[in-house]
Parts: sequence; structure tokens; C-alpha cells
Amino acid sequence: MPATHEQISAAMKQFEYDESAIWVIKWQFRALGGFETALAEAIIKADEENLYKLRQGFPVQVDGYRRWAQGNLGDEFRKAGLSI
Repeated sequence: MPATHEQISAAMKQFEYDESAIWVIKWQFRALGGFETALAEAIIKADEENLYKLRQGFPVQVDGYRRWAQGNLGDEFRKAGLSI
């Protein structure tokens, strides 16, 4: 069940997250708009060359995705109490 906007806002205010982490939270809780949802899908499907190109226009989103997919951002969220 997707979180409400109030629940997401409360979680983001509780901890100091940077812009890319906030984008990932919104992505994971299905709180992005139509364009950013399509962007997330493109980022997920992109190979390294196309990720590089996407990063030129959307650095926050690509960096957030990389931190989520290749880093420990998910662990950080779970330690903070976010059910992601």
C-alpha cells in the first residue's frame, strides 16, 4: 500500500536527506508525478552509456537511483524506520 503524502513528508522531515535521497523516497512510495515516474522507468532500463546521458539532464535522479541500486541507501532508510 503506498504511503500517504503526509507520511512521506513526516519521514523526510525527521531526517536530513539530500535531494537525491528524497527523490528515491518519493519513487519508492509511488509519489512521483507522471513525468518523473516515466523518467524513473527510463533510468532503470538504461545501460551505462544512456545513464550518462540521462545524468546530464537529471543528475539528482540518476545519482539517487545509483545510490539505491548500487549503494546502501536502502539500508539507511530502513535504519531510519522507513519501510522501503
